[in-house]
Amino acid sequence: MRIDINRIEREEEIKMLKELKWNGFVFYQYDDEFSKEKYEEVKEIGEKYKLKVYSGVKIKTENSKELRNKVKKFRNKCHIVLVEGGVLKINRTAVEMHDVDILSTPELGRKDSGIDHVLARLASTHRVAIELNLKNLINKDGYERARTLLFFRNNLKLAKKFDVPVIICSDAENKYQIKNPYDLRAFLNTLVEPIYAKKIMETTYKICEFRDYLMRDNVVRYGVEIIK
Repeated sequence: MRIDINRIEREEEIKMLKELKWNGFVFYQYDDEFSKEKYEEVKEIGEKYKLKVYSGVKIKTENSKELRNKVKKFRNKCHIVLVEGGVLKINRTAVEMHDVDILSTPELGRKDSGIDHVLARLASTHRVAIELNLKNLINKDGYERARTLLFFRNNLKLAKKFDVPVIICSDAENKYQIKNPYDLRAFLNTLVEPIYAKKIMETTYKICEFRDYLMRDNVVRYGVEIIK
């Protein structure tokens, strides 16, 4: 299943996702604007075009305590919890938490990739995925773009070494930023071998389905269900 992560909400743009052969997407909102009603509206449009639509929240903070509180607040309200990275202490706190699904843009605003051997081990232990954000790469020019690409390569190398989940997304906010899954796969093929690229393309769906399972009313925790 090909699942993107983005902020697409207009019908014409959701229709475009279908035409570009996506099977679904995670519609995320920032924590300070989160609205379940907005998600339901987007989900209704998505289902009209036979797309699976998952809810997501991206937490943006520079305070570790606030991050923990917000993760606790939103964990049961949506499928996917993302943390906007960049600040090293936030990167570390995020990969220390089982309830965080994705560390987004760990390299944001940094002069390094935001992930080292210690953080990679933590991310592997807690199964926190590292994001490759295509919009963050495309929005840069010249040297900055080349440096971001280098950061991607570094994080992929660490992720493979320590068995850290990796996801890739367009993070599109409008129809001009939407990419088709074959473009994302082709981009990955320039960075890693095809088998690993295929695994990365499937990871977002696996995370979504795992969280969707845990949100069912009859599931107490993974592997423990109430049978009526």
